[in-house]
Amino acid sequence: MREERNLGGERHLETRALLRVIGPVVAITGLAFTIAGVGSFFSAFGGGGPPRYFWCVFVGLPLLAIGIGITKFAFLGAVTRYIAGEAAPVAKDTFNYVAEGTQEGVRHVAQAIGEGIAAAGGGRPAAVRRCGACSEDNDLDARFCKSCGAPLAAGKVCPSCSAENDADARFCDRCGRGL
Repeated sequence: MREERNLGGERHLETRALLRVIGPVVAITGLAFTIAGVGSFFSAFGGGGPPRYFWCVFVGLPLLAIGIGITKFAFLGAVTRYIAGEAAPVAKDTFNYVAEGTQEGVRHVAQAIGEGIAAAGGGRPAAVRRCGACSEDNDLDARFCKSCGAPLAAGKVCPSCSAENDADARFCDRCGRGL
């Protein structure tokens, strides 16, 4: 059996156990008062005089309502877990059924989005190194232009750690010192 998480501490468990006893006791007491009052009322129609215990209805009905309310709170967690256990498999089956039925449509939409991004140039521009002689875009790690063969402008070399940096960098990417 599944262990319950003890969210309210030991006091929570004691309170719940107490409510599970008090609720039904108060409800049964209220029901007894209500039955006595209603019984007294109807026995007065048989010629026995005015009802002597009709006041019990005014005590019994509120006690019955309070007892039922306490009992509802006492068993709320158990009822909620039961309902969740009954509803979860149905929700899972429904989700899987809908997902299975829409797979082909989602696949088409994803394909259309991919084609649109590819047609637009891949979304975000790739980082490139531009040739100073012919303005051709080259890979970042290229040393020479793929179009004209001219040497590409090398970045600045850090005098402290000898790391290569971008040509417009003011500080070293590796050590942080000024260039």
